[in-house]
Amino acid sequence: MNLVYLNGQFIEEERACISVLDQGFLYGDGIFESFRSINGKLYQFPLHYKRLAQSAQSLSYPVMFSQADLEEKLLELQRRNQISNGYFRITITRGPGEIGFLRNMESPLTCLIVAREFKGLNEHLYLQGVSLSVAKTRRNAPEAINPKIKSISNLNSLLGKLEARAAGAIEVIMLNSRGHLCEGSASNLFWVRDGWVFTPDVSTGLLEGVTRSTIMRLCEDKLKMRVISGEFRLQDLHYSDEVFITSTSLEVLPVVRVDDFVIGNGLVGPIARDLRWELLRDMGVAVLMR
Repeated sequence: MNLVYLNGQFIEEERACISVLDQGFLYGDGIFESFRSINGKLYQFPLHYKRLAQSAQSLSYPVMFSQADLEEKLLELQRRNQISNGYFRITITRGPGEIGFLRNMESPLTCLIVAREFKGLNEHLYLQGVSLSVAKTRRNAPEAINPKIKSISNLNSLLGKLEARAAGAIEVIMLNSRGHLCEGSASNLFWVRDGWVFTPDVSTGLLEGVTRSTIMRLCEDKLKMRVISGEFRLQDLHYSDEVFITSTSLEVLPVVRVDDFVIGNGLVGPIARDLRWELLRDMGVAVLMR
């Protein structure tokens, strides 16, 4: 029986309940963070905690946990569920309140932590590459919703996911309101051309993924390749040698086709392959020789 952490208690998942007046349920007034553990150790937890705290501050949430306190609760939940390689999601909302926008905003926060044994994608997808589709839905303008807030009010990404499903693609590429490449519905975008690695800049309105920053570091430290960020158009992908997407769960996933055009020679490229290998090493995952 799987346990979750809810408002100070470790409780069976089937018995966990929140108020029907919870402001996250009624208004999407909440934040979340997802991350992994490898061989029982939390991977890059300080970076995830920093982003969670940043999201909380942006919504004027009081601080619920110190980094050490939250880490202790996560490891205890992992231990109780007998998880070795875990996938965690922490969700914090403004808690139970009232209906209407003139409501009291001082409710005790709701905190839910769910832990699962991590199950990644089938390995053949990393060997053969995947197809993406370009979404008609545009990313929210950063002037409207601050992309630094990792909000549970995530309808924009859900619309992108639905477009991916309709197109038979594993993910979509989302443009921003100015028509620049931005990110996926739940991933960051990279491509390679003539020995350079490119990625959309944060000014496009993307969420700065922790895995994105790790890949940028590994590119420069391990592969000795410079990463250039900026504002780019969809046609820039047409001239790329490789394309790949990154996230906590996807790691480094090679892309061999976007809609009706083939990337490079249609095969998984060496940079994406090497970066995934370096990422797994950085995570402490045992990998076979390439």
